[in-house]
Amino acid sequence: MASYSTTLLPLVLLSCSLVWLLLWIFVHPLRKIPGPFWARRTSLWKVYHVYRRDLAFAIQRAHEKYGPVIRIGPNHVNFQTRDAIGPIYKAGSSMPKTKFYDAFTALHPNLFSTRDEEFHKMRRRQMSHSFSMATLLKFEGRFGKHLHRLFANIEQQPEGQVFDLKESVARYAYDVISDLAFEKDLNTQSNPEANELPPIPDHILIGTMYGMVASLLPYSIRIGNKLPIPSLQKLLQSRKLLSQKASEYVNDAIEDHKAGEKETLLDNLLEAKDPSTGAPLTPAEVSSEAFAFLVAGAHTTSATLGLLFYHLLHNRYAAEKLTEELNANVPLYNEGGKEVSYSGLESKLPYTMACIKESFRITPVFTMPLPRLVTDPNGVDINGFHIPQGTAVSMISQALHHDPQFWGGDHDQYIPERWLEDAISFNEIMPFGIGHRACIGRNIASINILKVLCALWRNFEIIPVDKYEKLEINSLGVDEKKGPLLCTARKRQM
Repeated sequence: MASYSTTLLPLVLLSCSLVWLLLWIFVHPLRKIPGPFWARRTSLWKVYHVYRRDLAFAIQRAHEKYGPVIRIGPNHVNFQTRDAIGPIYKAGSSMPKTKFYDAFTALHPNLFSTRDEEFHKMRRRQMSHSFSMATLLKFEGRFGKHLHRLFANIEQQPEGQVFDLKESVARYAYDVISDLAFEKDLNTQSNPEANELPPIPDHILIGTMYGMVASLLPYSIRIGNKLPIPSLQKLLQSRKLLSQKASEYVNDAIEDHKAGEKETLLDNLLEAKDPSTGAPLTPAEVSSEAFAFLVAGAHTTSATLGLLFYHLLHNRYAAEKLTEELNANVPLYNEGGKEVSYSGLESKLPYTMACIKESFRITPVFTMPLPRLVTDPNGVDINGFHIPQGTAVSMISQALHHDPQFWGGDHDQYIPERWLEDAISFNEIMPFGIGHRACIGRNIASINILKVLCALWRNFEIIPVDKYEKLEINSLGVDEKKGPLLCTARKRQM
């Protein structure tokens, strides 16, 4: 009898597996949507590619192979064409965020991570004034203070001295963002040996990985936090230290706000009231927004600048045209004793803006899938496919920005002229997201990127150490150039 049972059990298990597989192949409501073999069967396909730091490119390759609509999870469909933007990201509460975003809640639900649409509306109203262009231009002196440090650090180097331009702009970004948010100087530019950069990429990596497995296990985040894996625990410790630092900054900001001593971007939140109780936000709630702002504001800006400078330093024609335009419209940094104001700068520099837009397009920084949940009991129709209730739908900028049907066969080439000759709208790309959930900090990024590019490119001749360096991307969901961007610089005289 034991022998018979031992023989029968594997056969039963095999039969059940085959039945499950056949049902999955022939009955699953998404069975007609193509995609990578393992992606259609398990979300671990996404986790694997996040671990390899190439998820955005894996999805782009899958679109190239299978078409504009693919499955990247058993119940997750990704779209490549701009026709899908409206149904997914402009449908409001009928397309809420999925559990993926829970992994980015380090302290308390914040503007980015919350899945509660009413909470999101309330918090965005509370924060929108602080992030308006009019408000930010009142802080232009703070941008200038840290830009002057960046300028001075490069100017004071001996001619021919090799430095990492990517790290230089990263230190600028962290200093200016912390100053805007808390009026606290991280001082990473002036004293880099004593002040390490915050471990923001670690938070992004662990958030993206946990977000991908949220649909696999109900308690995946709690389980993951306890796994005795050294590399995982190191990432978690980095996130903990970052959240503690944000809380420390917020506590100081609260005391300064009470004393009326400082003016920061958090002031509106510190004065905001809960609409239900009339109570002010708790320190934990403010810290959560500050944490998200530090992550999104600093890292995305520094990563964008690093990639922008890479493209310009490795595209001679674009570099020459940029130099010509800046020389004609922007004075040298110290002429007149002050920096150039941001106001009106964009309209005077069409080619410069085209260079920035093309960098946003060819190497978008925010590349994680931004999934939304189909909640309509009748499902929705997107790009000719019927998507049933309970399915996650998304787009990624990497695939959208490289759609050959729209951008043509040269989509993988850095060509700023495409924005001028073809009069392409900036709305054709989504570097800051899209719809009512778009990044609230896009104005800060716009100011930082244009001011830094103008100041450095106008005043220095920057030369890459490796003129033939092949670009490699560290794709964490918020992407950046892999490795340093080694350069030398010499002062321009006219």
